[in-house]
Amino acid sequence: MKRLAIVLACVLTLTAFAGCGEAAASVETAEPTVSVVEDTKEETVEEPAKEEEPEFDTELEKTLYDASKMTDEEIYELAKAETGKTVVYSTTSLAANALETFLAKYPDLDVEISDVGEADMFTKLSTEVGSAADGADMALLQNAYRVNNELISEDLLVNYFPESLIGDVAETYQNPAAILFVSKLIFMNKTDDSIEDLKNVWQLTEEAYKDKIFFKNPADEPVGMNFLIMLTSDEWTAKLGDAYKAYFGKAWDNTAEYKSCAYEFLDKFLANCNYTYTADGGICSGIAEGEPGSVGLFVFSKLRTNEVARENLRIAATGNDGKGIEGFAGFMYPTYAQVCADTDTPYTCALFINYLLSEEGGAAWNNENNMGSYLANQSIALVPDATGLDKEVEFWLSRCVIEDGDYLAANYADVYEYIAARIN
Repeated sequence: MKRLAIVLACVLTLTAFAGCGEAAASVETAEPTVSVVEDTKEETVEEPAKEEEPEFDTELEKTLYDASKMTDEEIYELAKAETGKTVVYSTTSLAANALETFLAKYPDLDVEISDVGEADMFTKLSTEVGSAADGADMALLQNAYRVNNELISEDLLVNYFPESLIGDVAETYQNPAAILFVSKLIFMNKTDDSIEDLKNVWQLTEEAYKDKIFFKNPADEPVGMNFLIMLTSDEWTAKLGDAYKAYFGKAWDNTAEYKSCAYEFLDKFLANCNYTYTADGGICSGIAEGEPGSVGLFVFSKLRTNEVARENLRIAATGNDGKGIEGFAGFMYPTYAQVCADTDTPYTCALFINYLLSEEGGAAWNNENNMGSYLANQSIALVPDATGLDKEVEFWLSRCVIEDGDYLAANYADVYEYIAARIN
């Protein structure tokens, strides 16, 4: 009995081992199973997010925003449906030439240019827009400080800029929209070859230039005042500091307790200025026919029709064996195109601004018979002037002080007082 039990135990043990072996073999040889779930979802294509439309305070803002996305042909169709004449106030007389070719291209429109001086421009717009007066529908005007502080901030002007030109005009000049720049440059009478070219703006602070720097009184010319105020900005203070070190051989040191080196420059430069001439043409002719070594600051375009000036004057930006003057070579200011807040012809205004920003419209300024005016649309090459003296806008923008409306708004009052106290 015991022997049978032992045999049975052995059989059971062998059976158990065999079972384990089969189980192990089944684990080792079993192929993995992969469950495939068929994706029945349809492939979706994401649509580009729609541009959020900005909020508008007036119907005119909405109209001009819509127009900015249209083609010229689409705007023209809407402009033809407008009634009444479109009146443009302009500080630039050459706008009349642009209007002539504009109306030849769009004969169904009725547009009129009215030449308005800078002082009258702000008075007329501030009193006429929004009143019963039959005034302007749009304006071509200058002076970044007054445009922003007296007209745009008071909701008298509305900006328009075509979306198609966003990549061709620097963002700074899209709002408010600028159509061109005008340059005022430093010139020297070089009829005496023994007199060296100007090499550094700090030369103009020296006693030797007392009453020899002819400049329109900045109290009477706002763009001249803006130029002087801009010299106190961080950018131009740094450039004046570099020029100071190059000229005097040492870093600027506030020994006289000036606010910055720009304030010292203004103090000494203005002490040497002569305000005998009240117009740019007078400065140009006066120094061209005057004492050798005298200096003038006036609009570049005056050389176009003055052969004596072209012969006798040296442009500081290109003198000094081509190296130019260190510090700055003059200043530039934009001409803005803005729509009046009460216009009844917004599409005509938009179309005319588009035209002024085009190569065809810009030809009123950009041609061989003109100089010193540069289109804001940088995709349009400068047409060489007949004198061969002008250069591309980038050359002048890198060498000239240019207005910044935001800086002027924040600093105008304080710096104005400093300058006004030093005008002889």
